[in-house]
Amino acid sequence: MAEEFDKKKLRQLARRDGDAVADWFETFCDKLYTFVFYRVSEDPLMAADVVRETFLAALRQISQFDVSYGSMFAWLTHLSADCVKKALHNAGKERSQQHIWTGLDQSLATACQNIATEPIPEELLERTETAQLVQMTLASIPDRYSDILTDYYYKMNTTGQIAGAMEEDELAVTATLYQGRLAFKAAFTKLAAWLKPDGAKG
Repeated sequence: MAEEFDKKKLRQLARRDGDAVADWFETFCDKLYTFVFYRVSEDPLMAADVVRETFLAALRQISQFDVSYGSMFAWLTHLSADCVKKALHNAGKERSQQHIWTGLDQSLATACQNIATEPIPEELLERTETAQLVQMTLASIPDRYSDILTDYYYKMNTTGQIAGAMEEDELAVTATLYQGRLAFKAAFTKLAAWLKPDGAKG
């Protein structure tokens, strides 16, 4: 199932068609779980509960989804914010994510927001709070971008090696890598605002 949903697929979900619902869940559950996991203090049971509640909320509100405003995954992550907030509140951990922003000093903030033009220094990537934010951010951007950023920054593959593995022109890979950096920067900025104690949530 592609990220872009047509009216037929939405009608199937609205009718609670079993196959359509199962396909929808299988398509997005793993990525949504990764996105949520770091927002609930890396609690696997709480993350699973939030994912379930997010899908239930989405199914109840499926008529409100409008593909012209963004992808299905973006909508699911938007809905997950309230589910995360409720789960943390019920567990008495509503302030548990503030340590990430507290540990995000200016050098880290600058490095992450400048990723469109500069790589994150290795010493910053080794820090726990950096790793958490990077994983949360990678989980919130399209796979084609998160995959190429992972290949380039974590696996240390060159654009030539990535192009060979993907059977694509190196120039195209370089362009996708740049687009991925822009997507990462936008997602990171939004995520940082979400994590700020006084930031906008959702």
